[in-house]
Amino acid sequence: MQLTCGQCGAPFRAADLHLDRGIAVCSACGGVQRLPVPITSDTPNASETTVKQKPQGDVPVPDRFTVEDNGQELIIRQRWFHWALLFLLFFAIAWDSFLVGWYWMLTSGPFGGNDGMPGPFKLVFFVFPIAHVAVGVGLTYFVLAGLLNSTVIRVADGILSVRHGPIPWCGNLDLPTDEIEQIYCQNKLHKSRNDDGHTTTSMQYEVHAVISGQKNKLVGGLHEADQALFVEQRLERFLNIEDRPVPGEMTAT
Repeated sequence: MQLTCGQCGAPFRAADLHLDRGIAVCSACGGVQRLPVPITSDTPNASETTVKQKPQGDVPVPDRFTVEDNGQELIIRQRWFHWALLFLLFFAIAWDSFLVGWYWMLTSGPFGGNDGMPGPFKLVFFVFPIAHVAVGVGLTYFVLAGLLNSTVIRVADGILSVRHGPIPWCGNLDLPTDEIEQIYCQNKLHKSRNDDGHTTTSMQYEVHAVISGQKNKLVGGLHEADQALFVEQRLERFLNIEDRPVPGEMTAT
């Protein structure tokens, strides 16, 4: 049986196989799939393997994650902070400082007052950077949320809840645990084009819960497969949900 990536069709190499976690990460596109077999470390060629079913190994607690489980309540907390936000923070400060200086010149600076720029011209210069102001507000909000926010998944009293805060953010939800049929991970390939015309790809991961055949996204925007798999495993274990294949999840071909 030849193991190939379900995203791009490339054959898996030995370095793509993470045997302890039962997954393969494609070096060509970043796609993640579960391995259906116990491949041993002395396998000469990962693309030619005789396979049989194997339970997936436990995923360790990822960085920026904490878990509390006392048997009655499960709390998984993920901090949003990552070091790339520091660059965005300085960029947001520079962007906002320029806008503050611009409007200061129009109101109290050399162009303010009755002796400054004539009214019609001043109005034009007030309106001109409105789009830049919107970008600055959105960027500042995003950076503050990234620095301060956490996602908290809590299972207690028959409810699975997801909350993002303290900065308000979309995606909060409550689900009755007795209606959850399955929990699974999904990977999404994002493509973007650079200024030089080259296309870059990045992979993000989500965790979904299935209720009455409908999927409900619990968390998204995860940058590592282990983060999604960790959340899935802990929730399934706490809720005593048997892991079964779900269309669209990270699976092996």
